[in-house]
Amino acid sequence: MEQRYTVTRAAEILGVRASVLRYWEEELDLHINRNEQGHRYYTGYDITLLANIKELKKRGLALRAIKDVIPKIAHTAPGSTDSRVKLLEGEKAPDERMVEFQRILERLITQEMQMKKEGEVECRSLDAAIRRRQLARKEAAAALERKRGRRRT
Repeated sequence: MEQRYTVTRAAEILGVRASVLRYWEEELDLHINRNEQGHRYYTGYDITLLANIKELKKRGLALRAIKDVIPKIAHTAPGSTDSRVKLLEGEKAPDERMVEFQRILERLITQEMQMKKEGEVECRSLDAAIRRRQLARKEAAAALERKRGRRRT
């Protein structure tokens, strides 16, 4: 029989809080098995998948990006008691699958970082435009004030 871990034990193994595991399950639509009492239990495959998710988070990927890659690295049949983590589809040697998995991860991380960088550039550009506009208004107000001062004297 396959080893089963409680949410508390799985959290200890992965070095995260149990609430994080529950949050990831909900946000990423993970299908974690439950026992007869309705309590979650994690298999070795689930632990591997969650470790991959943790690594992607550590590398800066947002959950929405991770959600997109999950089908490529894992498959869990809803309602089944048999979770399966596949690094990649196809009949490749384990080393080849790991290399391809790493390439996918690197590509996703690069894409996410590029999107983040583009957003920062756009924000900086907008900030600079606002500052220029504020400066122009300040200068116009100062010029108007000087003009009014000359008329009074």
